[in-house]
Amino acid sequence: MKNFFKRFIGFSIGPIGGAAISFFTTPLLTSFVSPIEYGRASMFTTLQALVASFIFLGMDQSYTREYQDEDDKRNLFQNALLVPLGVSLIILLVLTLFSKQISQLMFESTEYRSTVFMFGILIVFTVLERFMLLSVRMQEKAIEYSTFNIVLKLAIFVVAALMIAVGKRDFLTVVYSTIIGQLVGDAFLLFRYRDLFNISGFRLEKKLIIQMVKFGLPLIIATSLASLLNSLDRLFLRAYSDFGQLGIYTATMKIAAVIAIVKTSFTSFWVPTAYRWYDEQKPIQHFKVISDAILLLMTFLFFFLAFFKTPITAILSSDYMDSRYILALLCLPQILYTLSETTTLGIVFSRKSYLNIWVSVISIVPSIVLNFMLTPVFGNIGAAVSNCVAYFFFFTARTYFSNRTGFSFSVKKHYIVIVLMLICALINTVDGAFVLPVSIGLFILSLIAQIPTVKQFITIYQEPAEWDFN
Repeated sequence: MKNFFKRFIGFSIGPIGGAAISFFTTPLLTSFVSPIEYGRASMFTTLQALVASFIFLGMDQSYTREYQDEDDKRNLFQNALLVPLGVSLIILLVLTLFSKQISQLMFESTEYRSTVFMFGILIVFTVLERFMLLSVRMQEKAIEYSTFNIVLKLAIFVVAALMIAVGKRDFLTVVYSTIIGQLVGDAFLLFRYRDLFNISGFRLEKKLIIQMVKFGLPLIIATSLASLLNSLDRLFLRAYSDFGQLGIYTATMKIAAVIAIVKTSFTSFWVPTAYRWYDEQKPIQHFKVISDAILLLMTFLFFFLAFFKTPITAILSSDYMDSRYILALLCLPQILYTLSETTTLGIVFSRKSYLNIWVSVISIVPSIVLNFMLTPVFGNIGAAVSNCVAYFFFFTARTYFSNRTGFSFSVKKHYIVIVLMLICALINTVDGAFVLPVSIGLFILSLIAQIPTVKQFITIYQEPAEWDFN
């Protein structure tokens, strides 16, 4: 257990350090960049996420799946990288040729052709970064992984501060700080892990690539749909609201990134650990303990943010104060995704990656329906509620299909606590003297539901020899 927590803490240093830097970056940007301009910038980040959803062609997931079984890790890395890198270069060419049209689509102006070209360069570096970081993660090099996260966030902050200092106060401040900061961080990563690109001894393994493509192809559809799911709330806000509401929504998502700290830390650490445990044939009870532990941790984080939503959102400028009404709602999708990472393992262990397509479809349909119904009427709150419900379906579908493969354990506590958190998030969308006491009551009920988890932890502490979490 000691080594387990040591690795987890190591992977957490980067997200925590990055979040600390973002704690200064977000107020800096919202103090000088209006909600309208921030909303325009969010369309850039939304498109970036959509492109990233399919650019890897599922080969990144295939790489992690094959990692434990391949002896020549560098050759595996280079074979896995070939196809996504080629596609990213093609996209760079397309963006360059049609920069005028794409500039109009992204920014409602043809003036930003150079920004579109830089976006294309960023896509190429995103592919390289993704596979290098996966290599670090699969080797369980926690400190090195965390170091990069801190360097990246620091680079973005420095670029943003410099641009504001020279008088740049529009949406390009957000866009350029993201692009330049990312490129600087990736340059550090490329130098540090340049040995991965040493092609001496490289062997093109067609059989391996075909096997990885077969595993990854269904994930292209699933990942693209999942990315669309992540973007639908902002796309509907863009269609049915204005850049001001979109800017407030996006800024609030930055604050909800407190939950994302745990999500990023846990998933970065958990994926290689879970694969190794599966190869070592660990009892499924070990996986359940981790799932229950994450649920308990997320419970404390969620209710803390709900209780202190007003002072927390005060770090933004006064133009963004309405963010306090949707903060709790925007935390729930992060929580549901993190929990699902502990309940979906049967899908990847069984190599039935096509099941992820059904997961995405089951999630995206209610998102579209609810966004059509709620976003035009309720704006930010409607989009946030739609996203929460969609991720409830996401968690449920992932868990169900994983159970069908034979990897299953009880998640009754999860559903009880999730419903209590959703009720709390909905209550916190309004003002009223009743909001805090009701939220406290829901918190107490959530803890009561998890008393068996606490008892399990006590048993593990008293009988460590029966539990091997290394």
